[in-house]
Amino acid sequence: MKRSYEKLTVVVRQDKSIDFVVRRIAISSKIVAHPGLAVVLDKNNILLGVVTDSDIRRAYASDIPFSNPVSKIMIKRPITVLANTNDDQVISEVMRKIQMDSRHESLWVRHILVVDNKNKLIDIIDFLDAIQQTNSSVTEVTVFGMGYVGLTLSVSLANRGHQVTGVDIDESLITRLNNGESHVYEPGLSHMLAFNLNRQKIKFSQILDKDKSQVYVVAVGTPLDVDSKPDLGALYDVLEVIAAQLKLGDQVVLRSTVPVGTTRDIVIPYLESKSDLQAGADFFVSFAPERTIEGAAMAELKTLPQIIGGYSARCLKKGVEFWSTLTPTVVRMDSIEAAELVKLANNTFRDVSFAFANELALLADKYNTNAFTLINGANEGYPRNKIPLPSPGVGGYCLTKDPILFSCTPNGIRKDAVIGLSSRRINESAMLYPVKLLKKYAQKKDKRLSEMTILIMGIAFKGVPETTDVRGSISVDIMKILTSQVRKIYGWDAVIGDDELQKYGFCTAKSLEISVHQADAVLILNNHPGNVQLEIFETSDSSRLIFDGWNQLDMIEVEKVNGLEYATMGYMTQ
Repeated sequence: MKRSYEKLTVVVRQDKSIDFVVRRIAISSKIVAHPGLAVVLDKNNILLGVVTDSDIRRAYASDIPFSNPVSKIMIKRPITVLANTNDDQVISEVMRKIQMDSRHESLWVRHILVVDNKNKLIDIIDFLDAIQQTNSSVTEVTVFGMGYVGLTLSVSLANRGHQVTGVDIDESLITRLNNGESHVYEPGLSHMLAFNLNRQKIKFSQILDKDKSQVYVVAVGTPLDVDSKPDLGALYDVLEVIAAQLKLGDQVVLRSTVPVGTTRDIVIPYLESKSDLQAGADFFVSFAPERTIEGAAMAELKTLPQIIGGYSARCLKKGVEFWSTLTPTVVRMDSIEAAELVKLANNTFRDVSFAFANELALLADKYNTNAFTLINGANEGYPRNKIPLPSPGVGGYCLTKDPILFSCTPNGIRKDAVIGLSSRRINESAMLYPVKLLKKYAQKKDKRLSEMTILIMGIAFKGVPETTDVRGSISVDIMKILTSQVRKIYGWDAVIGDDELQKYGFCTAKSLEISVHQADAVLILNNHPGNVQLEIFETSDSSRLIFDGWNQLDMIEVEKVNGLEYATMGYMTQ
């Protein structure tokens, strides 16, 4: 076996056991150029097959004995290109072979094996690197909507080599972004924004450069009106701009979360009627839902599988080619509607699972039972579905809206909608639970609620990963509910500064300790680790309720402190 392969990848014979190959891959992961891969060669270095991490996971899931030879699980027809293939033809040749090969679930493979005309291994190409280096990939991209979704995507695309224009109607926001000032708190974003502005790979504008873009990505919001009907006004505004510039070969990608049917029934007919072009033939339409988590978006945009649904086979192909420049895994859906449903399904499922935990907590309250202890007990050693832990409501921009969109057509709530509406109702009831306990505590202490001062800790809608986003914040909602009922409400957050808290309506003090000592009750309403500061409560000089909404404190330790009473989902000190 030639030494030239040693730093390239793991090379094995077909009679070696699966266990042997797994161990070799693990040992070599940090020293080979292509980790997670084993190439199976014969004694003449003729390519027989490959084994990847995915093949090993499938073998494990299928209970295949790892004592079997690796030939039992190897891919015997891996994607290859001949060594004399021109660099500019590699991408098209690989895509052609993938499309012809029904084994591949997505239009993507990571490793391309370079062989000679005798199928002898010559080299290995990282397909992502090849795509990024080719001149055939799309370079001119316009992203509409510079909110959290649009900005993180725009900067990530620019970082991958695209020439990006971010469009938004907010003039002051455009000025800030062109000055390198991000309005979104996201690890790595500010540095990446400044870097791409400096190398002129990204710019921001209120207007569109005429006939310049090849790809239009729509990332504007879809809010709900007072009747829970989707407000598609921003979408229509963007479609009007795109239609005026749409030309042959352009690609339109919907990234916004919308009710199922919106792309086919609204977007495509509108663009066709305004542009006199035909979707699927003259221009290409696809849906690619955004699924990143705030606080880790820049990392997830590079690693999270991209879901693509196309209006036609050609639309799907174009969409896959574009998104493959951003992420190594692209999952093809059977239709645009299936892609629209993915984001709604992900978020509605999460909201429903949290709703079960929260309804269980509300039931546990009738028996003064700590719901966290109850659920941890139910999950302990039980091999099937784990019950999620409860929380004082489910906040955020997506989970408070998407279950409603899941229950909607573009015209409003479906008549047969049940589960998304139910989960929202339960989680909104859970949000009111801290208020219920606060009133119960005031009655217990024979004190008027109007005489009490409250401290709310954790104002961002979540604490992990960190964010400054207060859209759908349970803390802000509870503050608004209590404002007319209590004497004063202080706010504290581990990430959001006092100036911002005051804009939202909270009072602030010079220190957290001062806020605690002035409060009759402390409500911990998000899960930031900075909320766990028991030593502040231990110096208490008066009675005080500590509502530990995410079970971050030790109940026994809190109740040991003279004057402190502990509460969480389902429980309050008697």
